[in-house]
Amino acid sequence: MDAARRKIIKARTNLLLAHPFFGSLCLRMDPVEDRRCATAWTDGRTLAYNPGYVAGLRDEQVQGLMAHTVMHPACQHHTRRNGRDSALWNIACDHAINWILLDAGIELPPKYLDNPAYHGLTADEIYAALRSHAGEEDRPFLSDKEGESDGGVDWDGAAGDPGDGQDLGEDAETGAGEAGGDGDVDDGQAGDDPADAGSEQSGDPGGSGEVRDGERQTEGGASDETGADEMWELALAQAAQNAREIGDLPGNLERLISEALDPVLDWRELLSRYINDRARDDYGWSPPNKRFLHLDVVLPSLSHRKLPEVVLAIDSSGSVTGPEMDRFAAEVSGILEAFDTTVHVVYCDCEVTGAARFSRWDLPLELVPQGGGGTDFRPAFGWVELQGLDPACLVYLTDLESLGFPEKEPEYPVLWARVGQGGKPPPFGDVIAIS
Repeated sequence: MDAARRKIIKARTNLLLAHPFFGSLCLRMDPVEDRRCATAWTDGRTLAYNPGYVAGLRDEQVQGLMAHTVMHPACQHHTRRNGRDSALWNIACDHAINWILLDAGIELPPKYLDNPAYHGLTADEIYAALRSHAGEEDRPFLSDKEGESDGGVDWDGAAGDPGDGQDLGEDAETGAGEAGGDGDVDDGQAGDDPADAGSEQSGDPGGSGEVRDGERQTEGGASDETGADEMWELALAQAAQNAREIGDLPGNLERLISEALDPVLDWRELLSRYINDRARDDYGWSPPNKRFLHLDVVLPSLSHRKLPEVVLAIDSSGSVTGPEMDRFAAEVSGILEAFDTTVHVVYCDCEVTGAARFSRWDLPLELVPQGGGGTDFRPAFGWVELQGLDPACLVYLTDLESLGFPEKEPEYPVLWARVGQGGKPPPFGDVIAIS
């Protein structure tokens, strides 16, 4: 086993002991040597490293290199580029995870990317911010850690020449044999022509480990049906659970994991999915099912999907603004136009203040709230019971600030469409945020 690989294996072992979450993720892939890359890279299946670069890092920095690189597929970065600029996507992904690694006590290779302005943002949000600054004099925000390696950072996306110190760490002046801190360097690795190491690689603009498109991505940005790597979703969940059990999962990492496993979807998509899931298949005899006619068997065919009546409860206390109500009404109308259904709209503050009934032909909805007092959710549910309705679902548009919820959960599904950031968690039903 050569010195660089021994260094990698040692780093993974120490990472597993010191930081079990990151260490367990690193064990998912067997490291392979790639002299053409600048630092290290992964596509979710391969974890490759440049032996010359690794030889120039201290053991703690190699641990950081491994942790950083493996966090890319753990956060699905290898499946989410979708045709965006590769170099800028790498920079955005680095900003999204580096501060989490630093907060967990991981030491990254020199000149890693870390801008406090991007802390807490997703890679997609950071990419959009970076795009908005493209062409300005700004450059990627580097850490203030001074090291001999610049990590190949180049705003234009090309990796720096490994010969410009890239295969040397902070201890470069002590010589290649001492750069790793253990004096165990393969004579044939760090001393190779550095120009060969970086001549054919795509570059690592963040200098801490590159993410490349996985098998689920094509150059044009197309992905499979799910757009996610289920193997890494499972790996992330298992690593998080193991870390929780031993009490070694930092809060910032907990939030990142939650966002990765349960991404926030647009409320319009969630609302559409919620209502569509309550539609039922409707069969009819005209025309009959053609698949069985040749057997002289007459069976009904699927004619369309039918949605039973829907109840929309509107918080009319004044906490829901006119524009919010208009956007909500337009979205619901667009969804319901696909079904031959009946929509009951009930306005309620601390009591029912009005109601209206709409058919498919009355769409789009025009919500005209009545009331303006305090908010109590119980009267709206009581109104549904008094009307003898058995809706496919009840969707309640509200800020969730209320004097009370029903004591008993209704038999029909309930979706709380919440506006604002306040309110109390409801005792039943699902919640989507209207933003």
